[in-house]
Amino acid sequence: MFESSEMAQLRFVPARHAAPAAALAEPLLQVENLRVRYPGAPEDVLRGVGFTLAPREFVAVIGASGSGKSTLLRAINRLVEPSAGSVRLGDIEVTALQGGALRRCRRRMGMIFQEFNLIERYRVLDNVLLGRVGSQQALRALFSIYPATMIAEAAALLDRVGLGAFLDQRVDALSGGQRQRVGICRALFQAPELLLVDEPTSSLDPRIANDIMAQIRDLAQESGVAALCNIHDVALARQFASRVIALRDGIIVHDGPFDELDEAALGGIYAATDRSRL
Repeated sequence: MFESSEMAQLRFVPARHAAPAAALAEPLLQVENLRVRYPGAPEDVLRGVGFTLAPREFVAVIGASGSGKSTLLRAINRLVEPSAGSVRLGDIEVTALQGGALRRCRRRMGMIFQEFNLIERYRVLDNVLLGRVGSQQALRALFSIYPATMIAEAAALLDRVGLGAFLDQRVDALSGGQRQRVGICRALFQAPELLLVDEPTSSLDPRIANDIMAQIRDLAQESGVAALCNIHDVALARQFASRVIALRDGIIVHDGPFDELDEAALGGIYAATDRSRL
């Protein structure tokens, strides 16, 4: 498909640049009174959640297991169906979309998964190229036929995260940290406006977890992408997020700078709960 020597001369160019100052006044994401109840459950997992997210903002979502963090991210892009409330991405009402309109809107939201969600038998490069499979013609996507410029861009992005020598490696031969970097590249290669990041470091050791969070933040900023990051590690949330949203039992109990959370507040957020659902 291409020569490695040619790829070495390329570098990743962010898909987006800094938004004009005036544009920052308009929220990119608006969530209002969002509720989710799983079939057969006695009560809602999310209970009237509401917040906004500005372009380029990096926000952490924290809370105990069962507080609704993962459900929130999946409800925003409709991997989980809300039972009530509203999600707007720019001027699009996400909760009103169906079929092709929903698929097109999802292309504007890249997702990084805790369990990587890669195709193990595929090469590293192919997994990243899948980030734009929705924008390809059906037959070209089926046979993995991509334009040379698209291949070069994906290879340059992988080089940016230190995987330039692994383009032809099968994903199942990689370490956990390497797999997560492939997932980051795939999500960003989609050229989204919003990144939804679900526990990206939960299975990684502390040093690699720190590197992964730094790469997500830095690449999101370089590309002009907003990020909503569900994270279990409070220290990482404090280090990398400009703002933190704390959930307890499906309700937002804090939305603001991390510095406003003292030990007592954090203790309340992570206090034992009888809710076991995510």
